[in-house]
Amino acid sequence: MNANRKRTRKAVRRSHAESYILTSLIAFGVTVISVRVFLQLTGFPQIGNSVLHIAHALWGALLMFIAVFLPLTLANRWAIQASAVLSGVGIGFFIDEVGKFITQTNDYFFPPALPLIYSFFLLIVLVYLLFRRPSQADPRKAMYHVLEKLQDVLDGDLDTAEEAQIEAKLTIAKRSEREEVAALATMVGNYLDKERKHFSAAKPGFWKQTAKRTDAFGQRIGRKTHHTIITLILITWLLVSAAQAAFLALIATADLIDSQIVQSELTASELAILGNTFWMGILILLNTLLVVLVLAATISWLRGKEVRGLKVAVLAALFSLVALQPLSFYLNQFAAIVGALLLFAILLILLAYRRWYDAEAH
Repeated sequence: MNANRKRTRKAVRRSHAESYILTSLIAFGVTVISVRVFLQLTGFPQIGNSVLHIAHALWGALLMFIAVFLPLTLANRWAIQASAVLSGVGIGFFIDEVGKFITQTNDYFFPPALPLIYSFFLLIVLVYLLFRRPSQADPRKAMYHVLEKLQDVLDGDLDTAEEAQIEAKLTIAKRSEREEVAALATMVGNYLDKERKHFSAAKPGFWKQTAKRTDAFGQRIGRKTHHTIITLILITWLLVSAAQAAFLALIATADLIDSQIVQSELTASELAILGNTFWMGILILLNTLLVVLVLAATISWLRGKEVRGLKVAVLAALFSLVALQPLSFYLNQFAAIVGALLLFAILLILLAYRRWYDAEAH
């Protein structure tokens, strides 16, 4: 009978994979920002002597090695969680020095370095969003997830919520065309029926607790206050983006790039971009499109069309994060970090309003 069974090596998504990716993503982003800010504030100190220089890329490589080594040697679920954190921190340390890797002069301050790091961050965000999408129910996948969750039984840590998740997966696994899979699912189900009284009460994990606290905060501030906050954000955003677009247009039309005042106020990277006709045109075009989007969102929002206003505002935030921010990182990395964090905050505020008050229904 074993000889007739068809073998399969098809990949199976790990249970809670999106949570691990999110943990690694946050650790990566926090690490890069922390390193850049720390080095700027401390005058870029170095570990070493006149011969040696222990770059933080080496510490990143060490952390990435540990992150890979843990799940290879330990079967515990906490090993995966630790690997997610260490991999994010390690990648952050390592990729922060990408300027040294892509230039013959080992230039840490190479202007395109930050846009590359930011683009890599957006790529991981895309991967996270892909893994957040629910996967199609499949008996083999379901049984994989059941066996993974049964680790908590061995650790004496299975709670009622996890038991319910296992039961849902077992229902799918029992429909398998493979007799051995269905039989295994039945045996696990019988075991859970006998042991159910011993399972602990469900306790929300870190991300669920964070979401719960955030929801509680949203309920305290109320819809009216939240609406006012978004109104102020949109108006301020419109004024700032319009001022930036006007400033760029003024420099381009009045040919102020060669003036002594502008030369003294702008960095070398900013002069390189603003002094280039092609890139100046790209900047003006992108900023103009952003102004149009924010203006449309603001008008819709003020006219009481919340759904349209939120959709356009979210589109404007995503457009700015994907199209404008890479150029901003080239122009001024520290100002761009602040700008990116503000944009992510705006995006979260907009999405929270839609989720809390179900704006799609109004």
